[in-house]
Amino acid sequence: MDAEAKERLIEEFRACLDEWHQADGDADDALQDDSPVNLALLFSELSVLRNEVRVEARQFKTALDEMRSLTELLGEQNRRLARDLERSRETAGLAQRQTERSLLLDMIDLRDRIAAALASVSGYRPGFLSRLARKEVKLAQGLGEGMELTLRRLDDMLAERHVRPIEAIGGRLDPNTMRAIGVQFIAQRSPGEVLSEARRGYWRDEELLRLAEVIVNKREIES
Repeated sequence: MDAEAKERLIEEFRACLDEWHQADGDADDALQDDSPVNLALLFSELSVLRNEVRVEARQFKTALDEMRSLTELLGEQNRRLARDLERSRETAGLAQRQTERSLLLDMIDLRDRIAAALASVSGYRPGFLSRLARKEVKLAQGLGEGMELTLRRLDDMLAERHVRPIEAIGGRLDPNTMRAIGVQFIAQRSPGEVLSEARRGYWRDEELLRLAEVIVNKREIES
């Protein structure tokens, strides 16, 4: 850098210093022109501001407490509503279960009646005179076939609703699912074995719908 450039930079720096001194002097004059601060008024305004802050803080705390209480109340109401809804569902489910149980028992009773009628028809053996009444024989045969179809349809409907018969014959007497209504003695069968069913019992899933009424083998009573 040559001497001329250095001289120009020094002049510019000196001019900047002069401007800074001038600005500092103007600021001092402005401070000297300001009136003195009224401390009593300032403290009074600060006291008013502090009281306003306290009032607003109390109001905010009150509002916060009310919101907290409202939130707790809403939470309790929601929990109570959930419990009531659950109880309503349980009650409705139980009522529906009882209604379905009654209908299924009616279907089972109807099946028993049809099965008994079918057994009577199946046990019928036409004699000599029945050849003279062929129409009546055909009618009886048609009724038997219709009852067989109805019986199968009822069994299918019960199976669709998870209803299944209790397997009793050949097993031991189970007082939880069976009721003995009679006894027989067969030497070749073990005591307490179920020999036959007077009325079939049924399960629905794991629920007992109806007890089985059975005939049980019993030891011969010595005279």
